[in-house]
Amino acid sequence: MNLFKAHIIHPHTNVPLIVYFNQSDGFVSFERDEKVLQAIYSVKSELALSESFQASLKRTSHLCHTQYPLDTMDEVAEFLGKIGLDPKEIEFEQVLVH
Repeated sequence: MNLFKAHIIHPHTNVPLIVYFNQSDGFVSFERDEKVLQAIYSVKSELALSESFQASLKRTSHLCHTQYPLDTMDEVAEFLGKIGLDPKEIEFEQVLVH
């Protein structure tokens, strides 16, 4: 398996996400970055109570339930650009899977 991941902040919801690109299977998926969320909550505890931020978390959860078929890193960059991210600012690292 050829798997890559990157950490982003979703441009519309401001929720930290992890983007996974599985080059072998040809899809991109998203996951909420729970470690970063916990760090944010510990610094800004009122954010956990914010109704607008909780609504953003729910919207982001919908994004995380879908895999998006993309075959190349160039297609991934184009896709991320379409949702409002600057692909030049995103650094993917390869994940070693045993």
